[in-house]
Formats: sequence, C-alpha cells, structure tokens
Amino acid sequence: MKKYSVTYHETYEENYEIEANSPEEAEEILRYRIQEGKEDGPENCCDSWCDVTEL
Repeated sequence: MKKYSVTYHETYEENYEIEANSPEEAEEILRYRIQEGKEDGPENCCDSWCDVTEL
C-alpha cells in the first residue's frame, strides 16, 4: 500500500441583498457583516473536491 496526502475542499454559496453605492462597497459591507456576526455565512455547500498527492 502507498500513502497519500489528501486535501479536501468545499465551496459554499448564498445570495445576499445589500444596498450600496458600488459592487465593491456591497462586497465590503457583506464581508464586514459576516465577520461581525450580523449576517450568517453561507451554509449551502455547492461544490467539493480533493487534491491528492502520492507521498
């Protein structure tokens, strides 16, 4: 048998409605709200994959 290093990745997504003056500001506002706990982060996993390297 061989050994492998396996890194598992997941991507989550959710749509949020944010009022802002620009797309950049909307992203900044959303990131701030999630970091401060004012918005819940996404819970829906939309993709997953593994990177595998033989050791």
